[in-house]
Amino acid sequence: MSPAPFRPRLEAMLAALRAHPEVELLDVQVRPPASEAAIRGAAASIDASLPPELVAFYREHDGVFVEWGLRGQSYAAPTDPFGWPDYGQPPGCINILPIAEVMSPEWEIESHVNEISSEQQALIFGAPLDPQPPVRAVTVDNFSKYNHGDLILGPDPVMVVSTDHGADMEASDWLSFGVYLDLTLAIFATNRYYQGVGIGWSRTPQRVDAWTARPSLDDLIARIREDEA
Repeated sequence: MSPAPFRPRLEAMLAALRAHPEVELLDVQVRPPASEAAIRGAAASIDASLPPELVAFYREHDGVFVEWGLRGQSYAAPTDPFGWPDYGQPPGCINILPIAEVMSPEWEIESHVNEISSEQQALIFGAPLDPQPPVRAVTVDNFSKYNHGDLILGPDPVMVVSTDHGADMEASDWLSFGVYLDLTLAIFATNRYYQGVGIGWSRTPQRVDAWTARPSLDDLIARIREDEA
């Protein structure tokens, strides 16, 4: 079964945010579709095929940015759309980058995502990859300075939510790109590590095949206020 289109579900999340009296929707930007040439070029830049769900997403929108905060609250560092988050940003953010920025070896070269261990590859793919892919991981959703949604490349590429600025990619469960989008929308674009798949080294990470937890927006706002107190 094909996943439900992303855009209508995004619009439903945005409508809920706009309707909540405690929420201020700060910015929404949905880029036009990526061209087929851009998609081919992105795959060529990492010398690997791209997950079908990710290709389907980019054929509809070459990047999505959303940011929201609490009404009346000032934030030190609102995020530049498709840029680099900083500390002090608002609590809700989607920052799925254009495909040409995602599919680049620079994420590893500049240490924004850490080198993937053979043990992690064995856990995810059943065995360490041999030969190793030219690029092992890229950042897709740069939603936070400390955490981001990263794609581990291999036979069946998967998303993790890294912590420690990308230095730790093993304290997260892993999931397909489509399920990652489900998670993001279900928690109203709050932090995917703390409200989602981060395990904090409490156990061995595992695959998540479906996202079923759907906290209310009121509950998420209460958690945000508690964290900010």
